[in-house]
Amino acid sequence: MNKKRSKNIYIGWDIGGANTKVSIIKSNSSSSYIYKCHLWESLDFLKELKNHIHEKYERNFNIFNIITMSGEMCDIFLSRDKGTKEILRLFKDPNYRNYVFSSTKPFFIELEKISNVSTIQSMNWLATAMFLETKVKNAIAVDIGSTTTDIIIIKGGKNKNKNFNDLSRLSSSELIYTGVLRTPIYALSRKISIKNNMYNIIPENFSNMSDVYKILSAIDSKKDYSETCDRRSKTYKNSLRRLSRNLGFDYLPKDEKRLKEIAKKLKMIQVKIISEKISRFLEKYFTKKDPVSFIGIGVGKFLVKEICHTNNMLYKDFNTFSGDHKGKLFLPSDIAPAYSINILFKNSNERS
Repeated sequence: MNKKRSKNIYIGWDIGGANTKVSIIKSNSSSSYIYKCHLWESLDFLKELKNHIHEKYERNFNIFNIITMSGEMCDIFLSRDKGTKEILRLFKDPNYRNYVFSSTKPFFIELEKISNVSTIQSMNWLATAMFLETKVKNAIAVDIGSTTTDIIIIKGGKNKNKNFNDLSRLSSSELIYTGVLRTPIYALSRKISIKNNMYNIIPENFSNMSDVYKILSAIDSKKDYSETCDRRSKTYKNSLRRLSRNLGFDYLPKDEKRLKEIAKKLKMIQVKIISEKISRFLEKYFTKKDPVSFIGIGVGKFLVKEICHTNNMLYKDFNTFSGDHKGKLFLPSDIAPAYSINILFKNSNERS
């Protein structure tokens, strides 16, 4: 860094393909942000976001960037290795201290010293796991995001997840490709039966789960950070229109009731998928005598809470471990990996 300042600011980056999540910690305050940042369209969006945030703080603070990602899998890149390198290249700047979260020790590597990029690819879930190791003894944490669900197992204060790449995590169901915003409805089912009527779902991106949860009034539209399939607004009526289009008809007011029933059925299917995976991990890692907390994370944490309520399980919100954030739109639970690497690095840096 060219100029030493008296105060540090820590910026945690969780760079996804569709959205980038940012945690900013200065003094004793913490802020959480989610930005639309479609890497498949251009890396310029991420570059402009990074420059905007740096320009806001560089005059008064020593900036520490702490980076994790899953955006390297975007099809704009020829390979994950190339994607990782291109994303990190945007942060190469001697005016800031840049660290990348790795699955191997040392867990925070100076950007210039990275030699094996495979240890940092899609490791954002591990950052959350390492944070929770400091907070809970026995827990199953379920991070339901816009597109995916991560299941994290903590037993005896240690992370028990065994898989460290998407291929093996998908096979073990530690990673499930289902989320509450961007997941297309045909990814859940190709047919829906309502009162003896069968509806075939067209395998086209006419609607997604954000429409389902808008119809069910389950998600605040201000926290719906995804784009609609038709680029029209996120109104209740437009969600009904998009869902009906996936079923092969144009929406009319008389269709509202049956579309609500279809939305409820789609939600039930998604809840069943996630609930069955949670039950499998509970049986695999814990006995009936073990007190286990179930931690809700992500924009879809309301589903974790519902699953716990239905099954008489102890629910805890990730925000329980992150202090008071009343009045803010996005909370640490919405950006858990970015928040987690930020806290872990800050604590380590200020102890040393």
